[in-house]
Amino acid sequence: MLECLAVSTSVELGKLVLTQVLDLGKPVLEKYVQNFFEHCLDSSVTRLNASTLKTPMSEALGVFIKRFIQELEFNDVPETSIQHHYNRAIKRFIQDQAVGKILGKAFNKGCKKIDYNQLQTIWAQTFQDSKWQFPEEDFDWRGVAKEYLIEVKGIVKSNAQLRQLLETELLEDIARNTAQISPGFDLAKYRTSLQSSYGYLKLYTLDSTDRIDSITLWNIFIEQSVREALPPIRYQLPLDLKQKLQEANEIENLSPEAIEYYNREYFNQPIKKVFDALTKSQLTVILGDPGSGKSSLLQYLALEWVEGNIDTLPLLIELREFALAQSSSFLDFLHRGRGVDWQFDQQKLHQHLLDTPTLVMFDGLDEVFDRSLQAAVVDDIIRFSQTYPKAQVLVTSRIIGYDPERLQHSGFQHFTIQPLSLSEIYEFIDRWYELSMSNDSNKARLKQRLSDAIFNSKAIQNLADNPLLLTMMAILNRRQELPKDRADLYDQASRVLLYHWDVDHKRLKLSLDAIGRREKQEILRLVAYQMQAGEEGLKGNLISAERLARVLTEHLRDQGFSEPREKANRLIQQLRDRNFILCYRGADTYGFVHRTFLEYFCALEIVNQFEKQRTLTYPQLRDEIFKEHWQDESWHEVLRLICGMIDVKFSSQLIDFLLAQKPDRKLFLSDSPQDKGRLKSEGLSHLLLAADCVSEISTNTATSLVSARLLARLKEEAESPVIRLSFAASIELLSRIASYFDNTLPWLKQQVDENKSSFIQYASELAISENFDDPIILSWFKEWAQHGLDWGVRVGAVEAIAKHKSYATQDVLNLLKHLAQNDEDWGVRRASIETISKNYASNSGIFSLLCKITLNDKFSRSNQWQDNPRKASLKALINDYHDHPNTIKLLSHCALNDSDKQLREWAEQQLNQWKSSVQPL
Repeated sequence: MLECLAVSTSVELGKLVLTQVLDLGKPVLEKYVQNFFEHCLDSSVTRLNASTLKTPMSEALGVFIKRFIQELEFNDVPETSIQHHYNRAIKRFIQDQAVGKILGKAFNKGCKKIDYNQLQTIWAQTFQDSKWQFPEEDFDWRGVAKEYLIEVKGIVKSNAQLRQLLETELLEDIARNTAQISPGFDLAKYRTSLQSSYGYLKLYTLDSTDRIDSITLWNIFIEQSVREALPPIRYQLPLDLKQKLQEANEIENLSPEAIEYYNREYFNQPIKKVFDALTKSQLTVILGDPGSGKSSLLQYLALEWVEGNIDTLPLLIELREFALAQSSSFLDFLHRGRGVDWQFDQQKLHQHLLDTPTLVMFDGLDEVFDRSLQAAVVDDIIRFSQTYPKAQVLVTSRIIGYDPERLQHSGFQHFTIQPLSLSEIYEFIDRWYELSMSNDSNKARLKQRLSDAIFNSKAIQNLADNPLLLTMMAILNRRQELPKDRADLYDQASRVLLYHWDVDHKRLKLSLDAIGRREKQEILRLVAYQMQAGEEGLKGNLISAERLARVLTEHLRDQGFSEPREKANRLIQQLRDRNFILCYRGADTYGFVHRTFLEYFCALEIVNQFEKQRTLTYPQLRDEIFKEHWQDESWHEVLRLICGMIDVKFSSQLIDFLLAQKPDRKLFLSDSPQDKGRLKSEGLSHLLLAADCVSEISTNTATSLVSARLLARLKEEAESPVIRLSFAASIELLSRIASYFDNTLPWLKQQVDENKSSFIQYASELAISENFDDPIILSWFKEWAQHGLDWGVRVGAVEAIAKHKSYATQDVLNLLKHLAQNDEDWGVRRASIETISKNYASNSGIFSLLCKITLNDKFSRSNQWQDNPRKASLKALINDYHDHPNTIKLLSHCALNDSDKQLREWAEQQLNQWKSSVQPL
């Protein structure tokens, strides 16, 4: 029956429609098919191919029926009513030849919409029964027609026979047009167009000042770093979203062991610069989060040709525009000039691609939202790469929901963009202010102000490693000092992004002017609060499309907006097309682009209930929010933000509440062999959270008192001879002390010199290196590295030196060489080798030093967990000197002859991978 259509896949729809709906005799059915395709295929073609066309026509009718039934369900029409009343009427409605002609127009070349008003009229006049209480006012005919049109695009793309028929007619049209006038192959015009389209940053949506428009992408671009691997975040998803994505074949179903393997393999891959990666890859997919710079990378590569730095012609196709254009092929798209102000004759372009190396870039696979259409586009990309083997093909996509299988099997290498490092962030800041402020006297002050804000705040660093959000910070910083209060910073950031949300950056032309920033902020608060109440809580960052639509509709209705449901649906569509605050995550679910905004808006809603609505009392805030969630790490950021937003009187009480908690320390004892019986950092989570909360509130008498009590407790834990802190606990505890309290440097040095715990000594050194920049500190590290009585002190000093590029002097290198070859402790030797590789790989003599260590280091394994210094040196050779002929010889030697079995096995694995890829892994 028709209800089967509501749960069928698109593959099954055609069969169901033919057998259950179009119960027509053969002559009548063929006439129906001919009328259906009347406006997109010649009548003689339709008659000759009636049997071929039945399948795509039936699939199209099936998706229309499916969406029609869903719309009834959205409007709370009971299932029994659908079965007893509507099914028969829908069947007759579909068989109506006038309806078929309207629906068939969706197959027309360039069709943008179908006449849903006429469909509504035919239904109301002929098939609707007044007894059914049909939801006339709320039935979204426009939405049904729009989704039907999108599905038809996918049907055309995925049906080879239909596509061939349509392409035949297109080619005939093109041949006729070309005979009259050819668009030519004007490279000069193309060069000018690329410069105009991509030469300058399009920042008018973020900043309306004049100076900002003069920043060129060419000068501001920071080359990203990548790993050659699929990101493990693809599998680190809430369970219900993972199940939906697996059911939709958007990710593979992996065991926990397989996921752990992928995690390990991902982080084992070396970080490399993206241009180095691309020079060795003919077929490439670049994956990254929204705002990570995927599109900027492709635009920069195109501008390389514009500036004359490369000879290879770049073709940049925005896949979202390609999908909307309904072109028969990529060459047809470029021939017609859809979305651009230039055109390439496809016959000439075809010959150029066959004869000449060309860089062809497909931007935004994730922006082709329809799954069947996206699959067809992937097929087109694969077919294109096979047709034109001289072309270097580059595809970009977001991470969540990306399915790598087809492109992987077709020889595409996958690289994942890494977050910006601190050095890359500072490089961006330098360039930004040089370009945007030129000779402005405030330039140096503003540059330093932004750099200090990022260096002094881990939270701001977490935002700044995303290029889009870093750009936003640079703009905010020029207007005002970045708020030290993180809640204020997130408020400012959300204001910018909400304004960006309003602007027609991708020509969406959605008229939503009636919904202002305040309403959107309220909506985001409610959405975030709904997410934390869901099955996965704040861990999930997930809300279903249905639930999101309900939240938006109810809020807009409560605020007195007309057509709240239509506006809610259009807002969701806007979110789906734009990846700013909220984004589509696949399987009809949405989430915040950056989890920071989920936490901020959730905290904002709780504070709103506490301070404005007064629906949440202080005892409820303490017991239902803090007491309930302080042991849940996914809630810590929300609790911190709440403390920063509410009156300091209540914040101080909440911090005292955290200090008074007494977790069962037995639950947090480490059971690892090398850390047996030590207290994990989780056992200190109430104190660490209290420290974070103190950092959120302004200094006054009340906070000074609670800070003093907290600092005393933290020092008591660190110095206690009874409590044995684990490695992780020591680092985290001492990092908080150094980050949040003044005058702790002498105390940390005292811990290195006098504490009996190797973990405390090591963690104190790292806390010093990460939080202080005093010239005398390098002399401390050099002294500890050479003469520290404990291995932890010497290893900690070496690793602390590695964190500062300013420490990379010749005398430090001499010290590290000595330690790498002569220190009695394998850990010190290993740390010294890694520091040399990180900071001095380009220096003369380093290759010979690493070869010598690989052959001669005296390491002998006594525990499985130990790191062999010979492995560290061999890994450095593979990463830094992979083109040197002696590297492969040493790798082969170690695989066969090294005395350490673990190293032999690892070297053999690397050797096999080297041979299979002919490049280092």
